[in-house]
Amino acid sequence: MKAALAQFIFESNTFSPEPAHIDVFKKGGVWLDAEDDVRAWAAGTDSQMHGSLDVLEAAGWQTEPCFVAMCGSPAGRLSEACFHEIGDTLLARVRAAGPFDVLILHLHGAACAVGEDDTEGHILEKVRTELGYSGRLVLSLDLHANFTRRMLDYADAVTAYRTFPHMDFRATGERAARLALHPGPFSRTVAKIAALMPPADSTHFGGNLCEIINRARQLERQAGVVEVCTLPVQPWMDVDEMGTSIVVTTTAGDGVPLTGLEDLAQQWYDQRDTWQSGLTDWPTILSSLEYMNNDGPWVLADTADATAGGSSGHSAEALRRLLPLKDDLPGKVLLWIVDPDTVQAARDGATRFTTGDPAVQWEGRVVWTGEGNYRARGKAYTGQAFSMGEAAVIEAGQLQLVACSYPAITADPAFYECVGLAPDDALAVLVKSISGWMPGYAADRERGLLFDGPGACSMNFANMPFTGSARGVFPIASDPEQPIEVWRSEA
Repeated sequence: MKAALAQFIFESNTFSPEPAHIDVFKKGGVWLDAEDDVRAWAAGTDSQMHGSLDVLEAAGWQTEPCFVAMCGSPAGRLSEACFHEIGDTLLARVRAAGPFDVLILHLHGAACAVGEDDTEGHILEKVRTELGYSGRLVLSLDLHANFTRRMLDYADAVTAYRTFPHMDFRATGERAARLALHPGPFSRTVAKIAALMPPADSTHFGGNLCEIINRARQLERQAGVVEVCTLPVQPWMDVDEMGTSIVVTTTAGDGVPLTGLEDLAQQWYDQRDTWQSGLTDWPTILSSLEYMNNDGPWVLADTADATAGGSSGHSAEALRRLLPLKDDLPGKVLLWIVDPDTVQAARDGATRFTTGDPAVQWEGRVVWTGEGNYRARGKAYTGQAFSMGEAAVIEAGQLQLVACSYPAITADPAFYECVGLAPDDALAVLVKSISGWMPGYAADRERGLLFDGPGACSMNFANMPFTGSARGVFPIASDPEQPIEVWRSEA
């Protein structure tokens, strides 16, 4: 028996004005289209591909991992050219891997392109129609996937991350492989919930989402239920079929009715008035920064400009707030921003800078320039390589600011270490991440100081400029007309 495997991971924020081009993958992320390269990469990472290959090869299957494209950081929509190159390459590599008995696709589920709101559904459809593949197709998704009708129609079985912050990439790959090995056949049932849950209130280890995840595990004890995915959607997408989802894969034709799905969906929807943004006001943040934290650095989390959620990384809100206190802070505060002009000014020897959007004018001393490449060492994205492009470190009093050229995943100490800084010894570190800093820095929630500012990832969903069907979803709509809708596959 043989399985072909491919992985394409990208998350879109349609409110971010900057489209993503192919360099987000080829320079800032991962782009591999040769089997040997994919195998080598998988072996050194805590990835879905790694998990699937381990399980399949232990079962004696032949495997052909044929393609990996992973972004260095989420962004806006994929450009049309970028999406075509990704889709065409993935389909060509899958075609070349044939014949095979099972296809496993590790996708994100919240990627959009110019002219295509549902890129993963588009790829699944092309596999079935253009490649003519009619065998088993197992789909793995991010916890924040926006599950669509095309995913329902074209995938046979579905699994997804069960953690946020995401820490179970390999385990998700293992589950996908076990679905490939399962005798089947399968059917799928989906409860689509008209609500957007704040990511800051959707961790797997406590609170509202934790309750739903635990109930999902109970639902899996029901006869015939193989897998239950709980998907609190990435909320910054103005697309059709937008909403939170529960996706249940069951064995088909066994005559056992599925019960409990709609009750679980109703429980989740009924939580909506208790969801919290988790934001901290600046007076409280500044009070916390008056002393060192014995457990490690305070984590300043710029949620609105979270590059992990597709924002641009251009906000200088933390720099603006802390600059007047630069000489009074009791320890180093590490900041960062995406600003190629500041990088160039630093390389040219400047001492005065205009940084960010909205701009902050300030003075500093350049202490490092170069290319910022790093490999994550925390408990999320472990072993995966990232690049921030050309970068510079500029110091002003106790502030040390990293200006870089590319948005990047910053919720890992290796980001600062690769430019010569010492995050473990700092008073505070800035991340542009909502929750990923917890596994990255091995930090509990109490060390996080989450704040709002300019950016495309505001937690105030009701004030975001939704124009499409998402305007009928809570909290944009205070009382959605159809809070819960159930979809069923034909099989």
